[in-house]
Amino acid sequence: MGNKRGQPKTSFFVQRSIAFKVVQYIRRYNLTVRQAWLKLSEVNSKTNKFKKRGFQELIDNHYSNKTAKSWWTENFKSRTVRIQFYKNHIRKWVDEYLDYLEAKTEHRLQRSKWILKILGKRDK
Repeated sequence: MGNKRGQPKTSFFVQRSIAFKVVQYIRRYNLTVRQAWLKLSEVNSKTNKFKKRGFQELIDNHYSNKTAKSWWTENFKSRTVRIQFYKNHIRKWVDEYLDYLEAKTEHRLQRSKWILKILGKRDK
């Protein structure tokens, strides 16, 4: 009854952190979402480590509920695995983050209109 099947949910922190950085790369380097994701998750060919410092910790956090966590993080360094991860997760996370940003700016706009309306009534 209370037993949930399937893969456990990814933490909100990991989702938002990755989505934020992908959107940041999209704006900074004028890339597509997939290109930005692959740039963020690049692996140094000499050391076989991720080029971005905090990315390893995010991936460790994402796979923290798996039994063979080290295998999953090593496997993640493959380009095909990162592309599949993009298809399964990143597109959805970036869309949710962009929807959140749009709603936030809409809320700010409505609030500023409301403030201007109140100030206009005071002047009269």
